[in-house]
Amino acid sequence: MNPNLLSLAADHLWQSTIFAVAAAVIALALRRQRAQVRYWIWLAASIKFLVPFAALVAVGGALSWRTIEIIPYDASGALVETISQPFTRTQVTVRAVDAKPGASGSLLPALQSLAIPIWAAGSGVFLLIWAARWWRLRQTLARATSMARGREAEMLDRLAAARAMRSLPMYATDTTVEPGVFGVLRPVLLWPRGISEHLADEQIEAILAHELTHLRRQDNLAAALHMAVQALFWFHPLVWWIGRRLVHERELACDDEVIRLGSEREVYAESILKTCKFFLESPLVCVSGVTGSDLKKRIEQIMTHDTVPALPFWRQALLAVAGVVVFATPVVLGALNPPPQTRELPSPAALPAFEEVSIRPNPSAGRGGRGGQMQPGRFVGQNLTLQTIVRRAYAPDRGPYTMDLFEAQVAGGPDWLNVDKYDIVATTAGPTEPGQMRLMLQRMLAERFKIAAHWETRELPVYSLVRVRPEGGLIPISAEECEKYKPAQPGPFPPGQQPCGSIQFAPGTLIARGVPMEWLANALANVPVISGIDRMVLDRTGIEGNFGFELEFSPAAGSGAPAQERPELFTALQEQLGLKLEAIRAPIDVLVIDRAERPDAN
Repeated sequence: MNPNLLSLAADHLWQSTIFAVAAAVIALALRRQRAQVRYWIWLAASIKFLVPFAALVAVGGALSWRTIEIIPYDASGALVETISQPFTRTQVTVRAVDAKPGASGSLLPALQSLAIPIWAAGSGVFLLIWAARWWRLRQTLARATSMARGREAEMLDRLAAARAMRSLPMYATDTTVEPGVFGVLRPVLLWPRGISEHLADEQIEAILAHELTHLRRQDNLAAALHMAVQALFWFHPLVWWIGRRLVHERELACDDEVIRLGSEREVYAESILKTCKFFLESPLVCVSGVTGSDLKKRIEQIMTHDTVPALPFWRQALLAVAGVVVFATPVVLGALNPPPQTRELPSPAALPAFEEVSIRPNPSAGRGGRGGQMQPGRFVGQNLTLQTIVRRAYAPDRGPYTMDLFEAQVAGGPDWLNVDKYDIVATTAGPTEPGQMRLMLQRMLAERFKIAAHWETRELPVYSLVRVRPEGGLIPISAEECEKYKPAQPGPFPPGQQPCGSIQFAPGTLIARGVPMEWLANALANVPVISGIDRMVLDRTGIEGNFGFELEFSPAAGSGAPAQERPELFTALQEQLGLKLEAIRAPIDVLVIDRAERPDAN
């Protein structure tokens, strides 16, 4: 059973429960108002159970006018090996169920695995019961005879015409079921044949007026919707209480309307009492009849209460606005915060594989490795966490200088993602390019660690590297000049001998020759021990071309370097290079690990 599904269901249930409690408070405050007002409040509480706020947020996200640009981590550039060091920061992950052997025997996973089957079984039982009752009523209708003529049909047509309504077919049945409107799309009026013997003409008119009121209000549709709510949330006591309140308020609302349209109170009350005396209530609440609700209270209401005037316009508007706000707010939030853009990983079977792979747990408590060495014919990693391997395997291919993903670009996964350590040796059939080897690592992770993951665009805190003044220490270097100084391999290089296309970082010093601004942005973020920068840096300078520069700054606290009388990095960038780091949030590609298992050692 997926814990995320249960979590979503729990969120929906408590949100709907709070909504229902709020509806009860509002209905209580309006107890002296018309029953129709309270009916709509209870109906809104019922519909809320069918409409999760998460679904409304998703609708808003689908309708969003915002366009989120996916900004993948760009690690291009001939940076020195030092820059590929991972930096340390607090990892925030979505916790998954640990896949340790024996964990499935605990009580919680067992309950989680049974929750949905029990839920579905209960819903199925109620649906079967209601389907059987509906079938019996359908059979009753099939045996009924048309009442196209007669005094009852003439009264029905006359009442419908007076209300500017289209009349409905009328059928006589020999059963003892009360008069009621059956059906939603093509409603018909079931009329017990013997009832006319017990009622005078004015009482028959009152009953017919009651049924036409149900038809105009679409009470069968509303009742059918709440029956769906009861079937889905049969275990929730508030759902059944809301059902009783709906029936009670709908009958009171119909009574108010019948009296308002001219029926005598005594005649109407007597017609209801006689119907209840000789005929049975409909077995389905979605068949609107005459009985229902608390009969004693209904008769008291009919006989003693004056017709309540309609709510003032401003109160009606206030209730309407409140209802719109409740359901529209999640849609607006979804539109303002579009859902993450996702894309799936390629199938492991489509990726190249290593010839042999050895994975062994490393019990040492020492500091983990940097991500593993990609040698010409093999991958070697010692004391690596799964997160470290993932960051190396899924780094975007930028040639021989590709860097690992940032820690913030890996989310989800089990608790041991950044705790358990492994030694890995994987060999290939021959010399293999790093880009090809990263694909082999991805297949190894899928087959041995059972990793399932997807890419997702998320807004993360980053720094934006912007230009604040044109003058500064950036020295343009032409392409022709760079051609003379291409590095044969990554540095470091002796001071003053940096070839074109290189960056060298040391405590308090950054020296670059013939590099674009995006390389500088990557370098700043990838050496936090020296720079003190703990998040990604995006190049937003808008500066094209390659540059040479030298930056001197005070090393970050904790770097181990001696303190120097130099400005901090942020100040040095602005004073010496005319650049500035601004803290922002931006959409970034994040690898979300949906599942992972501990591998078998070999």
